[in-house]
Amino acid sequence: MRILVLGGTSFVGRAIVEDALRTGAEVTLFGRGRTGTELFPGLPRLIGDRDTGDYAALRDGSWDAVVDVSGYVPRHVGQAMDALGDRAARYLFISSHAVYRRTGVGPGSTEETPRRPPVRDTEELSEETYGPLKVACEDDVVARYGPRATVVRPGKVAGPHDPTEALMYWVRRAARGGQVALPADPGQPATGRPPPLSRPCPPWARPPAHRAGGRDRPLPRRDAGDAAARGR
Repeated sequence: MRILVLGGTSFVGRAIVEDALRTGAEVTLFGRGRTGTELFPGLPRLIGDRDTGDYAALRDGSWDAVVDVSGYVPRHVGQAMDALGDRAARYLFISSHAVYRRTGVGPGSTEETPRRPPVRDTEELSEETYGPLKVACEDDVVARYGPRATVVRPGKVAGPHDPTEALMYWVRRAARGGQVALPADPGQPATGRPPPLSRPCPPWARPPAHRAGGRDRPLPRRDAGDAAARGR
């Protein structure tokens, strides 16, 4: 299987590339060539820049799947799709849970939960615009590729090479013991899930809250913190 990854050398994209290589896929990377230059030395690298609209490197080639992990504004995905044309059998867009409206989301919510209105009049990423810009990107991908489009909306992602440490801070802090200040409502449900790897995820590799609560049973945030502290 031939896969083109738009990005793929930082965090989520890096994990996708590693997993694709484990399955025997032929992976090509597209990016600026500035991040993770030492990674994946045997893979073809196509150099371009999404911010400046430089997609010349994509003028040739065809792929069974394109994985877009670096599209944040509609211009990014629109120009990428224009450059690829019909040479992508499937376009997989990594979106975000931030597309959903903040009211009415709770345990049992599905992908049919109402999204926020799309935004197209800015490219400035902020707490207010990130989700709506992703909504606009989703709409454009689905409009262009129809049944050949796949949209993935991850929640908070944690793992190796996370540049933010946003979630792992709380796990490590809970593991140190003592009183821990939890954000928001301590009774808010939280569910830990292993990454969607192509191979089974062994129990020891799952987040502590996942092991304590089960795959689909959410824990109150205070209990998830306790599970992380116990390391089980």
